[in-house]
Amino acid sequence: MKSKLNKVILYLTFSDVFTWGVSFILTSLAGIYLATKFDGNVVEYIGLGTFIYYITRAIFQLPIGSLCDKIRKDGDEIIMLMAGNVLMGLSYLMYPLITSLQAFLFSRLLCGVGAAFNLVAWRKLFAQNLNPGKEGKEYAGYDTIMSVLTAVFSVGTGYIANVGQRQFDAVIIAIGILMILSAIWPLLIFHVQKRRSGKM
Repeated sequence: MKSKLNKVILYLTFSDVFTWGVSFILTSLAGIYLATKFDGNVVEYIGLGTFIYYITRAIFQLPIGSLCDKIRKDGDEIIMLMAGNVLMGLSYLMYPLITSLQAFLFSRLLCGVGAAFNLVAWRKLFAQNLNPGKEGKEYAGYDTIMSVLTAVFSVGTGYIANVGQRQFDAVIIAIGILMILSAIWPLLIFHVQKRRSGKM
């Protein structure tokens, strides 16, 4: 018997591709980009920004996870995932406007909050909607799509960013917009009537 396409897993996969997939690319380019914003302290600033990002993620994830568990069904997780995608996108839209360390650290804090919402909600939704007995195939399908599209994005982004500063700014802005628009994918989950997470 032919198995049906798991639409929720597909939507969650594309949500991840257009948040974390493009974020991975930007992370590898951030040092080069920020070197144009800051002088010799760029490595120190990136280290401080990374600290702010991860400590913010750590602080927010537990209370968000507790809230997700208290509210039945999956409407809260879908909204939180959408909010996380938008916050992460906004943090990258700030990059071309950064002129000070404080602005950079604020963008990292904003991204950390967004990532906390994204990760907790996405992981719970993904786990709840896996088809029993097909977990390996669905995880593999997710990772295959993520890997292929991230590889394609990386080549294009690296080429464009290498052209000049204005093009580099355009790439960063495009990444921020893609992240914000990725909130559409979780929204589509509401239209999947027989999703497993909607019954819990």
